[in-house]
Amino acid sequence: MTFPNQQILHQVTQGDEAAFTQLRSYFHIPAFKFCSVILKDEKEAELIIQDVFAKIWEERFQLKTDDNFQSYLFMNLKNQIFGQMKKYTDPTARMQYLEKIHSFKEN
Repeated sequence: MTFPNQQILHQVTQGDEAAFTQLRSYFHIPAFKFCSVILKDEKEAELIIQDVFAKIWEERFQLKTDDNFQSYLFMNLKNQIFGQMKKYTDPTARMQYLEKIHSFKEN
C-alpha cells in the first residue's frame, strides 16, 4: 500500500487539516468494515472511528511518519473498542458487548 506516504503524514504532524482529511477519507471504509464486523453495530462503529481520528488529530505532533500508520490506526481502533467495555457497568450489557467481540474472534 503506497498511501499514506511519509509526505502526507508529515503534513498531518504539521497541522495540515487537508492532509488529515485525505488520510481519514482513505482509511474510513477499511476502519468502518473492521469496527462493524467486531461490533455488529454501524452507529457504534462510526462513533469509534470518530473518536480514534479525533485522538489522532489531537496527538498529531507525536505521530511518527516512518511507522506503519495502518497498523497504528487499527491498533487504536481495537483498543477503543475494548475500552468501550468500561462504559458498561451493568453486567448484562457488558456480557452482550463481550459476546459481540468473541463472536468476531470465532469467525
